[in-house]
Amino acid sequence: MRANVKPLTHWIIYKGYTVRFTRRGADTVAGWLTTPDGPLAFEYDAQAQVIHLPDRRIAINQYGWEVESTATSPSSTPGAAPSTESGAAHPEP
Repeated sequence: MRANVKPLTHWIIYKGYTVRFTRRGADTVAGWLTTPDGPLAFEYDAQAQVIHLPDRRIAINQYGWEVESTATSPSSTPGAAPSTESGAAHPEP
């Protein structure tokens, strides 16, 4: 059985992005998002409903609405707490 990508596709539509899937598994999918700023690699964990981007981790609900957004940085110091933006319940139009 493949991962349920319906919440992810709702999020992509709300954002106005296009998507190209490169890998689909039982629990995760990966691919490229085409954004106004250029292509962006992503991985989506369907069980946790979390989108992993190079600089951000976004939790969404079953309707594709953002419920949490956490900045991630490969150059951040170990042990440093990541910044969290709460209240990002609705994506930008």
